[in-house]
Amino acid sequence: MLAPDPVSANALIEMARGYQLSQALYVAAVLGVADQLAQGPQDCETLARVTGTDKAPLYRLLRTLASRGIFTEAPPGRFALTDAAMPMRSDIPGSVHAQLVMWAHPMQWLPWGSLMDSVRSGQPAFPEIFGADFYEYLISHPHDAATFHAAMAAHQSHNQIVAACDLSSARLIVDIGGGNGRLIATLLRANPGAQGILLDRPNMIPTAAEVLRQAGVLDRCQVIGGDFYSDIPAGADAYVFSNVLMDQQDLDALTLLRASKSAMSANGRVIIIERVIPAGNTTSLAQLSDLMALVVTGGRIRSESEFDQLFDSASLRRKSSILLSSGYTILELHSVEAQP
Repeated sequence: MLAPDPVSANALIEMARGYQLSQALYVAAVLGVADQLAQGPQDCETLARVTGTDKAPLYRLLRTLASRGIFTEAPPGRFALTDAAMPMRSDIPGSVHAQLVMWAHPMQWLPWGSLMDSVRSGQPAFPEIFGADFYEYLISHPHDAATFHAAMAAHQSHNQIVAACDLSSARLIVDIGGGNGRLIATLLRANPGAQGILLDRPNMIPTAAEVLRQAGVLDRCQVIGGDFYSDIPAGADAYVFSNVLMDQQDLDALTLLRASKSAMSANGRVIIIERVIPAGNTTSLAQLSDLMALVVTGGRIRSESEFDQLFDSASLRRKSSILLSSGYTILELHSVEAQP
């Protein structure tokens, strides 16, 4: 038997140890190292003082990241920002700081340690670890909830969504599971003739209302704390689901789609914004997001064909599918009866 290629073997080992790098990135993000280095190169002693850490282990952390192109060390003990580390800054457009903090946070990190259990049972590991499902946990842990919602707001690419999705004819837009309100605020600012409704859990309402107020659209947007399955408002021209169906098993997702189809106006549409599993073996964050949904929420990321099966069951048809540079896809659905 031929010995395995050493390069391939080492690549597998690197992948298996990826959790170590993710935790190193998490610690550097929480400590705000990139923000400190944005002021210019600094020695490790200064960084340790401003981040409240011990110099020796901090040096070992930064040396590890520098070996991967995240920061650079020159001369010894003095670190500087690199282009690869620039997105870690929290104060720039396109920052991934909030996402680095969230994806390696214990509320995400710990369930992944039970991936084997979820693969065997088909059930999320999160409730077993934290004693509640994911969204119930967020209600009782507001600091962690703020971390989660900051990450969601940071990666949804709202301006890309507005540019790709024409809602100029919509009179009423409903954002189901609208979270902190940033998406519906962006949609309403881009469509000044439209009214809006944000529907989410009651604990999100104060935050969403404040975001809408600051965006200058609160007078055009009703904020409702309610249940996704029973409180979907009727008569809207567009029902938006952004990162909502990914948290649902197929039967629950189908219930939401059917309810929206029944509620929408004669020429209404459903707009889904999520990652979509690409065809073949194409590498994408969608596959990792699918496993994340498995262990954390019990949902799933779907391929276009899997989505289409749901849509058919809800008497909806996919009119368009637009892949954004952010990696998210906009799926626009119309009623079967409205198809030409």
